[in-house]
Amino acid sequence: MIVDKRISLWRLLGVIWKQLLTMLTLACVIVIPIVYLDLGSVLDLTAPLILGTAISIFLGFRTNSAYDRWFLARGTWGSMRASSRNLALILTRIDEEYTNHNTGEPSELARTVMRRMIRRNLAWLWILGRQLKGLPPLQGTENLLSADDRDAIKGSHNPALKLLFLQSRDFRIAQAEGQFYDGEHFEVVGIQRDLVAGQTACEGLKNTPFPSHYSFFTHLFIWLFLVLLAFSLPGLENMKYLAIPAVVMVGWIFFMVEGIGSYMEEPFSNNRNVVPMDALARSLEIDLKALALEDDNIPNMIKPVDGALY
Repeated sequence: MIVDKRISLWRLLGVIWKQLLTMLTLACVIVIPIVYLDLGSVLDLTAPLILGTAISIFLGFRTNSAYDRWFLARGTWGSMRASSRNLALILTRIDEEYTNHNTGEPSELARTVMRRMIRRNLAWLWILGRQLKGLPPLQGTENLLSADDRDAIKGSHNPALKLLFLQSRDFRIAQAEGQFYDGEHFEVVGIQRDLVAGQTACEGLKNTPFPSHYSFFTHLFIWLFLVLLAFSLPGLENMKYLAIPAVVMVGWIFFMVEGIGSYMEEPFSNNRNVVPMDALARSLEIDLKALALEDDNIPNMIKPVDGALY
């Protein structure tokens, strides 16, 4: 997610220079012969104006749809963070013993299991984010997962989901130790369902890309529009060779809008417009380690890289 309010011109040119060069070449190939041979008005402006209006509506719909996908991804990630905090509230014992409410005796097993569940939930959010971005999932979880947990998920095709299964196992252990009362076990089950639903929604967004033919025809129509514009502008009064930068400028505007949509339609890709999953997972880790686990080993918040959070 881009957090820098200043857009670097050099970074922008590094992304679009090929398109600018192609548009400049196209405009020169069409405009220079028309002006040099004094052909006048080859085409009327009616066709490019109508097509340009249609493309504007087309791009507006695409950009809105892409933002809806991004916002849905961000909202789903926020819901999972909220569920993780609620789970920690139930599992945490601040200034009190982990007591078996059935027997009234202290339970060291419950203390081990429930604190492990909090750490595992932090690891789950981190691993899920890296899975969605196609990065090594276990990297960065050394201080969150036990060696047994790491061995259990190392060979899994879906390590994040495997962790939720391990959570269910430990939940039953904690319940057998008499740790939940007044319906708390129903709350934990509901939270686990929310986490599974959140992961499924994220995977659904990741595995359902924007229709490829939509992008193909968007590019095709923009290039067709630029060709028509290059044939039409030189015939305007006092335009002549100025039609070349005019075509490039109009094309740049259209391709920039299209590019914004193409980046935002993939909210879980590892690019500058991605939902900042690493930063959000680290923020939750800082909160729960300090407040729920009373851990002194608090990591630093993830800082923006080149003006973007990942």
